[in-house]
Amino acid sequence: MSSLPSIPLFESIDEYNLKIGIDAPRYQDFDIRDFEENMKTVKLKMPAFRIPFFQIALVESGTGEVTADGNKYDLDKFTLFFNQPNQILYWNVSDDWKGYYINIDESFYTVRIDGYSQLFDFPFFKKYRSGIHLGREEAEMMLEIMAKINDEYTNPTPYNLPIIKSLLSTVLSYSIRFHERAYHDEEERKTSDNLSARFKDAVHNHLNELVLNLATESKSVGIFSDELSVTPSHLSETIKKELGQTPTDYINERLVKESQKLLRSTDLQIKELAYLLKFKDTSYFGRVFRKISGLTPAQYRNQHG
Repeated sequence: MSSLPSIPLFESIDEYNLKIGIDAPRYQDFDIRDFEENMKTVKLKMPAFRIPFFQIALVESGTGEVTADGNKYDLDKFTLFFNQPNQILYWNVSDDWKGYYINIDESFYTVRIDGYSQLFDFPFFKKYRSGIHLGREEAEMMLEIMAKINDEYTNPTPYNLPIIKSLLSTVLSYSIRFHERAYHDEEERKTSDNLSARFKDAVHNHLNELVLNLATESKSVGIFSDELSVTPSHLSETIKKELGQTPTDYINERLVKESQKLLRSTDLQIKELAYLLKFKDTSYFGRVFRKISGLTPAQYRNQHG
């Protein structure tokens, strides 16, 4: 039997504010709050609850955690995070939080962004997304926009509402950008998890092609990166981090090991070996071989042939 009915649902932003110990919102369908100001009176630890509206928050500093539907936000400096209607929420935070949070009902979203006809269309409101960590300049820009919204919200004039809605549209637009980048980075990290293994397999397959005389030239790092669908710099950084050597050094090491096998098991002349493995000339092959093995190809054959 579901435990959902036992989790209290705060029916409105007004009721939510009352329960956490802060003033009623100025608008029924929108509220923005300065964390630093709220921490003077807000309940720092809340039992699980649900809300029927959307939340966007940006932590400038402070510590704590928020759990949404069992997924934990480990909050730290410059974390941007989102909560959806009807998620089961729980928080446990310190009183040194700074930053802003925004509560929005669907009815307040009238300055629309192309392709997003309602708030549920935004990817960060469609499903759970862990907090997005922003760079300093990005966070400062977002905090400045939120501060402007807060100023308009707390200093009533006849023009507050259209300005607030326009600035909210800016916050949502930047949030799309940050979310897309975070998703891309996450996918790239997943790819990077086995990038070194895929690179090693690609080098192994290429060596087989060389030995069987099926390749017309030796592959460069750029060619390997294209085949692995990553940039040369990303490949280099990953291989250096995970294997402790550059891609070129790894390729040369495998070429030398392959040539050592051929020196032991065949009667190929050294210049024929250099040609087979697609070194640009015998002299270069000798230099690479000696750098890695400490011997010339001829010395190696004499000792192991």
